[in-house]
Amino acid sequence: MNSSNAKILIVEDDFQVRETIADILEINEFRTVLAGNGEEGLAMAKHERPELILTDLAMPIMSGFDLLAALRIDPDLRTIPVIVSTARVDRAATRRAMELGAADFITKPFSEEEVLHSIAARLEKKELLDELDAFAHTVAHDLKNPLASLMGRLELAELMFERGNEASAKNHLADASKSARRLNDIIESLLVLAGVRRQTVETLAIDMGEITAEALERLEVLLQTQSAIIHPFNNWPTAFGYAPWISEVWENFISNAAKYGGTPPEISLGGETKADGNSARFWVQDNGPGLDKEAQSLMFVPFTHKTKIRVKGNGMGLSIVRRIVEKLGGKVGVDSAPGQGARFWFELPTKKLALDQPSAPPFPDADLDRLKRTAAKD
Repeated sequence: MNSSNAKILIVEDDFQVRETIADILEINEFRTVLAGNGEEGLAMAKHERPELILTDLAMPIMSGFDLLAALRIDPDLRTIPVIVSTARVDRAATRRAMELGAADFITKPFSEEEVLHSIAARLEKKELLDELDAFAHTVAHDLKNPLASLMGRLELAELMFERGNEASAKNHLADASKSARRLNDIIESLLVLAGVRRQTVETLAIDMGEITAEALERLEVLLQTQSAIIHPFNNWPTAFGYAPWISEVWENFISNAAKYGGTPPEISLGGETKADGNSARFWVQDNGPGLDKEAQSLMFVPFTHKTKIRVKGNGMGLSIVRRIVEKLGGKVGVDSAPGQGARFWFELPTKKLALDQPSAPPFPDADLDRLKRTAAKD
């Protein structure tokens, strides 16, 4: 998992320990939020919504045990993984913390490696559960609408044939075919998203000119339908990646620009080597209505039952983009403002990297049961 930039809440009453942990995390590109006791930590968790909490147990005002209990009963905070750190080597305390929802337990004095390993493992598990949650939601919702449309159109077509109205029946069959293609697109997206995590690939220098030309060719019908104006790019920087996956990224960015851009959509492609020389940035710029900060923060997050709003263009497609680029050692983002269009970008290394091996730790039965219930309720 690419866990850099994740926000970590550190709840620790010892100032020196708190600052030391923060220094370790910030050096490793995590963002940190600090609290001196459980009461402050709970308030910070509600305000900052960290990806993970690292807390001491023995603290004044509100202990780590009380913080765990408060987090567990809050529906907005209960899924945040919590790592407990303490100087106490006490099996009863460990058991109590785990019963209150602690995800891991590290004993002081701990090494930098221990802290980073525990955080990375908990963040990866959280991301896996979030993806499974998104998968369950997609199956329950995104597949439901086109499936209902398909079934309805087929029933109407059958009825029209029985009444001898062949022209109307053919129209309903054409609409049913569109719904079937939409179903197929969703299923293919889910398979790609699952496959990216499992598959190990070799990165090579990419001919970005060839890849973008092929992506534009595959999207020709959509671009013509939308009367899109394309501004191609020729001076592509060198970058390393896996061409079939990068083609998916370009197709997603360009198709979104065509669907949600201006009237008509005006789409510019581009790329440049970054100042440090270690990575290259590639982008698709559109002339659409632009995105505010809240919409930007949700663009690469799968839409689930917990998401506050749904943004045009987000969902499984951009989740696939993020997963692909992070797996290849890069990152993704969007630069935009209301009324100023949007520039979706991704970065890739300019040299060959040793990629992480695929990891798929088993989900606890309780987590699987929870997600099955979520899908059933949705």
